Amino acid sequence: MLTDITRNLEIFSIKKNDLSIIASIFAKYLKKKDLILLSGKVGSGKTEFSRLIIKAKAKKEKLYIEEVSSPTFSLIQTYEFRDSNVSHIDLYRIESEAELFELGMPDLFDTQITLVEWPEILETKNYVRYVKFNIRENKKFEDHRDIEIKFVGRGWDDLLASLLKSEYFKSGNI
Repeated sequence: MLTDITRNLEIFSIKKNDLSIIASIFAKYLKKKDLILLSGKVGSGKTEFSRLIIKAKAKKEKLYIEEVSSPTFSLIQTYEFRDSNVSHIDLYRIESEAELFELGMPDLFDTQITLVEWPEILETKNYVRYVKFNIRENKKFEDHRDIEIKFVGRGWDDLLASLLKSEYFKSGNI
């Protein structure tokens, strides 16, 4: 099944500290079955952005989460929320998409919010709705990042509108 909608947003030179604002917007609008694919080099901020989303979601639901661990060694960390669980997955050590199926990970995508680091191993043609979030180090400022967000599929209108209101983004392909 082909997706019929793709929209892009870009931001250049956002302070790493301001990523929490973007993460809060994501936390507010993410719902069950949402798939967020986080790309970028080692140290670019994928894990931190995932942590910020999870912490913002916990704050929104008035829940206390002591620590948001990196799933680098465990592959997956799941957090329970009232409206939908959130799984934070790190695919860095996974060698093939077949390995994901053996671990049962794609089944998670249909039952909760899923944040996936190193998603390049996934064949996105198998998914009709997802967000690809690419974080790059800024060439001028060490404490800044450049971000590109690609929305694929339908149902992202509220999230997209809220991000555009944040004034961090300029619209690309809307």
